[in-house]
Amino acid sequence: MIRVRLFHELRTSMGQSEIELEADTLNDVVETLISKDISIRGLFFDAHDKLRAYITYYVNNTALNPPDLSRKLNDGDLVLLVPTAAGG
Repeated sequence: MIRVRLFHELRTSMGQSEIELEADTLNDVVETLISKDISIRGLFFDAHDKLRAYITYYVNNTALNPPDLSRKLNDGDLVLLVPTAAGG
């Protein structure tokens, strides 16, 4: 099991700030979240299924830049998904 912390609109869409799930890769995390709420797909992918740069991905508090959805995860890992915040 891994822990996933959600921020901003991801937290709002999922109705919680942290979830636990089984995932072997970051792609598994993304696909699991999308399966729970299809409306968030546009946060992750554009109309051509290209990964957007809108979300910063962290694994065990290390930012993945650029993100690699094939990144392997281990039991007990902590994944943070932080959409870019804007405002004024």
